[in-house]
Amino acid sequence: MAKDQPDPPPADAAELRRRADQDPYLDAAVEMMLIEWSGVLPELDQGVKAIVARVARIDSRIRVATAAVLRRHALLDNEFRLLAGLMRGGPPYRRSPSELAPRYVPVTSGGLTGIAHRLERRGLIRRVAHGSDQRVVLIELTREGRALARQAMEGFAEVEQRLLGGLSKAEREEGNLFLRKLLRSIEQSILSSYPE
Repeated sequence: MAKDQPDPPPADAAELRRRADQDPYLDAAVEMMLIEWSGVLPELDQGVKAIVARVARIDSRIRVATAAVLRRHALLDNEFRLLAGLMRGGPPYRRSPSELAPRYVPVTSGGLTGIAHRLERRGLIRRVAHGSDQRVVLIELTREGRALARQAMEGFAEVEQRLLGGLSKAEREEGNLFLRKLLRSIEQSILSSYPE
Protein backbone atom coordinates (compact mmCIF):
# COMPACT_ATOMS: atom_id res chain seq x y z
CA MET A 1 0.00 0.00 0.00
CA ALA A 2 1.23 3.52 -0.82
CA LYS A 3 2.67 5.49 2.05
CA ASP A 4 0.11 8.30 1.73
CA GLN A 5 -2.92 5.99 1.75
CA PRO A 6 -4.78 5.35 5.02
CA ASP A 7 -4.95 1.85 6.43
CA PRO A 8 -8.07 0.04 5.24
CA PRO A 9 -10.60 -0.76 7.95
CA PRO A 10 -9.84 -4.15 9.45
CA ALA A 11 -12.14 -6.93 8.25
CA ASP A 12 -12.04 -8.55 11.67
CA ALA A 13 -14.69 -7.07 14.00
CA ALA A 14 -12.58 -7.88 17.08
CA GLU A 15 -9.64 -5.89 15.69
CA LEU A 16 -12.00 -3.05 14.77
CA ARG A 17 -13.41 -3.00 18.31
CA ARG A 18 -9.87 -3.02 19.79
CA ARG A 19 -8.89 0.02 17.70
CA ALA A 20 -12.16 1.80 18.45
CA ASP A 21 -11.71 1.22 22.18
CA GLN A 22 -8.21 2.74 22.05
CA ASP A 23 -9.52 6.07 20.83
CA PRO A 24 -13.18 6.90 20.12
CA TYR A 25 -12.08 9.45 17.52
CA LEU A 26 -10.24 6.98 15.28
CA ASP A 27 -11.88 6.03 12.02
CA ALA A 28 -12.12 2.48 13.37
CA ALA A 29 -14.63 3.82 15.91
CA VAL A 30 -16.82 5.06 13.04
CA GLU A 31 -16.69 1.66 11.37
CA MET A 32 -17.54 -0.06 14.69
CA MET A 33 -20.42 2.34 15.29
CA LEU A 34 -21.84 1.54 11.83
CA ILE A 35 -21.63 -2.18 12.49
CA GLU A 36 -23.34 -1.77 15.86
CA TRP A 37 -26.14 0.44 14.49
CA SER A 38 -26.75 -1.86 11.55
CA GLY A 39 -27.45 -4.65 14.03
CA VAL A 40 -30.26 -2.73 15.75
CA LEU A 41 -31.43 -0.35 13.01
CA PRO A 42 -30.68 -2.04 9.68
CA GLU A 43 -32.77 0.55 7.81
CA LEU A 44 -30.43 3.36 8.93
CA ASP A 45 -28.64 4.96 5.97
CA GLN A 46 -25.07 3.88 6.74
CA GLY A 47 -23.57 6.29 4.20
CA VAL A 48 -25.18 9.34 5.78
CA LYS A 49 -24.32 8.19 9.31
CA ALA A 50 -20.70 7.58 8.27
CA ILE A 51 -20.33 11.06 6.75
CA VAL A 52 -21.85 12.78 9.79
CA ALA A 53 -19.72 10.76 12.23
CA ARG A 54 -16.52 11.46 10.29
CA VAL A 55 -17.24 15.18 9.98
CA ALA A 56 -17.87 15.33 13.75
CA ARG A 57 -14.59 13.56 14.46
CA ILE A 58 -12.67 15.78 12.04
CA ASP A 59 -14.18 18.85 13.71
CA SER A 60 -13.20 17.57 17.14
CA ARG A 61 -9.61 16.84 16.08
CA ILE A 62 -9.22 20.26 14.48
CA ARG A 63 -10.69 22.03 17.51
CA VAL A 64 -8.29 20.26 19.87
CA ALA A 65 -5.28 21.09 17.69
CA THR A 66 -6.24 24.74 17.17
CA ALA A 67 -7.10 25.19 20.85
CA ALA A 68 -3.44 24.45 21.56
CA VAL A 69 -2.47 27.35 19.27
CA LEU A 70 -4.87 29.66 21.10
CA ARG A 71 -3.50 28.59 24.50
CA ARG A 72 0.06 29.21 23.29
CA HIS A 73 -0.95 32.80 22.49
CA ALA A 74 -3.12 33.22 25.61
CA LEU A 75 -6.23 33.83 23.49
CA LEU A 76 -9.79 32.62 23.71
CA ASP A 77 -11.52 31.63 20.49
CA ASN A 78 -13.68 34.76 20.25
CA GLU A 79 -10.71 36.97 21.11
CA PHE A 80 -8.84 35.53 18.14
CA ARG A 81 -11.93 35.92 15.96
CA LEU A 82 -12.07 39.63 16.79
CA LEU A 83 -8.36 40.12 16.06
CA ALA A 84 -8.66 38.11 12.85
CA GLY A 85 -11.75 40.04 11.75
CA LEU A 86 -9.81 43.27 12.08
CA MET A 87 -6.70 41.84 10.42
CA ARG A 88 -8.61 40.40 7.45
CA GLY A 89 -9.95 43.85 6.59
CA GLY A 90 -6.42 45.09 5.87
CA PRO A 91 -5.08 48.55 6.69
CA PRO A 92 -6.03 50.47 8.75
CA TYR A 93 -7.23 47.27 10.54
CA ARG A 94 -10.29 49.04 11.89
CA ARG A 95 -13.99 48.17 11.98
CA SER A 96 -17.11 49.19 13.83
CA PRO A 97 -18.54 46.81 16.43
CA SER A 98 -21.58 46.22 14.18
CA GLU A 99 -19.22 45.09 11.38
CA LEU A 100 -17.48 42.64 13.72
CA ALA A 101 -20.50 41.00 15.38
CA PRO A 102 -21.89 38.65 14.33
CA ARG A 103 -20.00 38.32 11.00
CA TYR A 104 -16.55 37.73 12.50
CA VAL A 105 -17.36 37.18 16.17
CA PRO A 106 -20.54 35.20 16.86
CA VAL A 107 -21.65 37.17 19.92
CA THR A 108 -24.10 39.89 20.87
CA SER A 109 -22.99 43.52 21.04
CA GLY A 110 -22.66 43.14 24.82
CA GLY A 111 -20.47 40.08 24.39
CA LEU A 112 -18.32 41.92 21.88
CA THR A 113 -17.85 44.77 24.38
CA GLY A 114 -16.47 42.34 26.96
CA ILE A 115 -14.07 40.77 24.47
CA ALA A 116 -12.92 44.22 23.32
CA HIS A 117 -12.29 45.31 26.94
CA ARG A 118 -10.04 42.28 27.55
CA LEU A 119 -8.07 42.83 24.35
CA GLU A 120 -7.77 46.56 24.99
CA ARG A 121 -6.35 45.91 28.47
CA ARG A 122 -3.69 43.71 26.84
CA GLY A 123 -2.82 46.49 24.36
CA LEU A 124 -3.96 44.45 21.35
CA ILE A 125 -6.70 46.83 20.20
CA ARG A 126 -7.69 50.43 20.79
CA ARG A 127 -10.94 52.31 20.36
CA VAL A 128 -10.89 55.27 18.04
CA ALA A 129 -13.51 57.81 17.07
CA HIS A 130 -15.13 57.50 13.66
CA GLY A 131 -13.83 60.18 11.31
CA SER A 132 -17.24 61.57 10.31
CA ASP A 133 -19.65 60.30 12.99
CA GLN A 134 -18.59 61.07 16.55
CA ARG A 135 -21.32 58.77 17.91
CA VAL A 136 -19.49 55.76 16.47
CA VAL A 137 -16.44 54.22 18.11
CA LEU A 138 -14.28 51.97 15.95
CA ILE A 139 -12.09 49.10 17.09
CA GLU A 140 -8.57 49.11 15.68
CA LEU A 141 -5.69 46.64 15.92
CA THR A 142 -2.53 47.93 17.53
CA ARG A 143 0.89 46.92 16.22
CA GLU A 144 1.01 44.29 18.99
CA GLY A 145 -2.44 43.05 18.01
CA ARG A 146 -1.42 42.68 14.38
CA ALA A 147 1.70 40.76 15.38
CA LEU A 148 -0.27 38.42 17.64
CA ALA A 149 -2.99 37.85 15.03
CA ARG A 150 -0.31 37.00 12.45
CA GLN A 151 1.50 34.62 14.83
CA ALA A 152 -1.74 32.84 15.77
CA MET A 153 -2.81 32.54 12.13
CA GLU A 154 0.59 31.14 11.19
CA GLY A 155 0.17 28.64 14.05
CA PHE A 156 -3.24 27.60 12.69
CA ALA A 157 -1.75 27.23 9.20
CA GLU A 158 1.00 24.94 10.56
CA VAL A 159 -1.58 22.78 12.36
CA GLU A 160 -3.79 22.59 9.27
CA GLN A 161 -0.84 21.67 7.04
CA ARG A 162 0.20 18.95 9.50
CA LEU A 163 -3.32 17.54 9.82
CA LEU A 164 -3.88 17.48 6.06
CA GLY A 165 -0.31 16.59 5.14
CA GLY A 166 -1.29 13.05 4.13
CA LEU A 167 -3.42 14.34 1.25
CA SER A 168 -2.12 15.19 -2.19
CA LYS A 169 -3.07 18.48 -3.82
CA ALA A 170 -5.57 16.62 -6.03
CA GLU A 171 -7.11 14.92 -2.97
CA ARG A 172 -7.45 18.27 -1.17
CA GLU A 173 -9.18 19.74 -4.24
CA GLU A 174 -11.50 16.73 -4.49
CA GLY A 175 -12.22 16.92 -0.76
CA ASN A 176 -12.98 20.64 -1.04
CA LEU A 177 -15.44 20.01 -3.85
CA PHE A 178 -17.24 17.35 -1.82
CA LEU A 179 -17.27 19.45 1.38
CA ARG A 180 -18.58 22.51 -0.49
CA LYS A 181 -21.38 20.38 -1.93
CA LEU A 182 -22.10 18.88 1.51
CA LEU A 183 -22.21 22.28 3.19
CA ARG A 184 -24.48 23.72 0.51
CA SER A 185 -26.79 20.71 0.84
CA ILE A 186 -26.98 21.23 4.60
CA GLU A 187 -27.53 24.99 4.19
CA GLN A 188 -30.31 24.38 1.67
CA SER A 189 -31.97 21.90 4.01
CA ILE A 190 -31.83 24.38 6.88
CA LEU A 191 -33.12 27.27 4.74
CA SER A 192 -35.99 25.20 3.36
CA SER A 193 -37.07 24.27 6.90
CA TYR A 194 -37.68 27.93 7.83
CA PRO A 195 -41.33 28.98 7.65
CA GLU A 196 -42.13 31.36 4.80
